[in-house]
Amino acid sequence: MAKSDIKWQCRIAPSLGDGFAGTPNEVWGTVEYTDLNEPCVFFGMYGLKDVDSLYLHTGKKAILWAGSDITNMVNGYWMDAMGKKKLDGYPKVFDECDHYVENWVEQRMLERNGLKSKIVPSFLGNIDDYELQEQPERQQYYTSVSGDDFGLYGWDEIQPLAIKHPDIEFHLYGNHEPWLRHHVNIFVHGRVSQEQMNEETSKMTGAFRLTEFDGFSEILAKSILWGQWPVSPYIKYPHMDAIIRKHKGQNIEGRDYYRKILNAYPWNVKNNS
Repeated sequence: MAKSDIKWQCRIAPSLGDGFAGTPNEVWGTVEYTDLNEPCVFFGMYGLKDVDSLYLHTGKKAILWAGSDITNMVNGYWMDAMGKKKLDGYPKVFDECDHYVENWVEQRMLERNGLKSKIVPSFLGNIDDYELQEQPERQQYYTSVSGDDFGLYGWDEIQPLAIKHPDIEFHLYGNHEPWLRHHVNIFVHGRVSQEQMNEETSKMTGAFRLTEFDGFSEILAKSILWGQWPVSPYIKYPHMDAIIRKHKGQNIEGRDYYRKILNAYPWNVKNNS
């Protein structure tokens, strides 16, 4: 059977949430998980219910780790509803799986816990929808928050950045709860539609992501596909900056690099056909 003829399924962990630019099945050409015997990628492995699905599956299985599910595994999956008993070590069924992560910090954490993995960043959107954009005259960076967890998403670092770079605008998205700004170069947009955020941020200099442990953020993916200059201080990526710096022109080399490697999975039928 040819590689492109293999029927890959995708099981999405219920805890993964939504808010992506598209769906795995739309982007990868996978199908809904219904058959225990056909190959399946398990997207997210947050708890024992997800692990149980692996034990039941008899066909080829791969795991695409999503970020915080790795910390759940490392800390020990809860084995009881009362939250008193944890699993010691990773479930042995993981030895039967191919493991994929989106960056080196995820890979390193899995490796420290006995699991080898391959780095392949994902983007659940249509790459061709994100065309090369012109750079603005004034530097403008943007970031986002989920669930108003300002500490996790590094918003406490934004005020010092605004002081250090008074000539740069910082645009913040995604918050429901108020977040006070203390400097004229900080703009808090709150929760807006994905279409509005795309329209506004596509005209800026780049995304900046201040999380210390994370998967490959969608705002970084969109930013690099627009030919921008994303900033990721804690998780280093090729063709992205660790600090805010001045660039001339568009990040075409970075854009071309990620257009080739995004979603390069064996289950991506559209990539393999």
